[in-house]
Amino acid sequence: MKKVLVYDLPLRVFHWIFALLFVFSFSVGNFIDDDSWLYAYHMLSGITMSFMVILRIFWGIWGTKYSKFSSFKLKPSELVGYFKHILSGDTKRDLGHNPASSYAGVLMFINTFLLLLTGLLMVTGTSKDFFEDIHELLGFSFLILVISHIVGVVLHELRNKDGMIFSMINGKKDTVTGQDPISNQAPFVLVLLIILTLSFVSYLGKSYNTSTQSLNILGTSLNLGEKDNKHDVEYYNKYYNGEEDDDD
Repeated sequence: MKKVLVYDLPLRVFHWIFALLFVFSFSVGNFIDDDSWLYAYHMLSGITMSFMVILRIFWGIWGTKYSKFSSFKLKPSELVGYFKHILSGDTKRDLGHNPASSYAGVLMFINTFLLLLTGLLMVTGTSKDFFEDIHELLGFSFLILVISHIVGVVLHELRNKDGMIFSMINGKKDTVTGQDPISNQAPFVLVLLIILTLSFVSYLGKSYNTSTQSLNILGTSLNLGEKDNKHDVEYYNKYYNGEEDDDD
């Protein structure tokens, strides 16, 4: 069957960067000691994930046909019908996002912002233990979403064999009668996406102080280290900001 273009370049690149950031954030957050210098980077990665979701929201409004949220199938009846077809072995295909992937995407975006919010509430010291528990719960719920999404993609491909499993690599799927493909890969938007993402990462890098494990962003200082580093801050201020004692 003829394959046609469905997913543009910005969407596909976003998909893989977002996935890699989650793997890094989850791995460091759960398998690295919280007093390690690397631990704070899972927070920086999480902030970058949230920034990328904001970019994805813009592309979900003004992007190509199947990048737009208006193409998502979010009616509960569509989701139920989709799973019925999967379980019964019937073939039911959509050129763009199917109901399961539509729900998975939206839930991941919401989860990302909730992780950012609870993470910020943790480091600001507001009911830290409570929000840390919520943060961990959200992290594992995100993992469940990811695993469910991967399993769903594999099952869909086994049932329909329409190229979905590779569609986020080559952007193509088998044709569907009555559903038109896209003709524009949006390469200039991809360049803009890369520039904005690298600029934001650079901004975070310049705003993060590795000595004090603090992030100064938008006029606010956030302590990303889990350990009490008050002495480190005082040391840094004394010897690196010129606040040396007068020996005379």
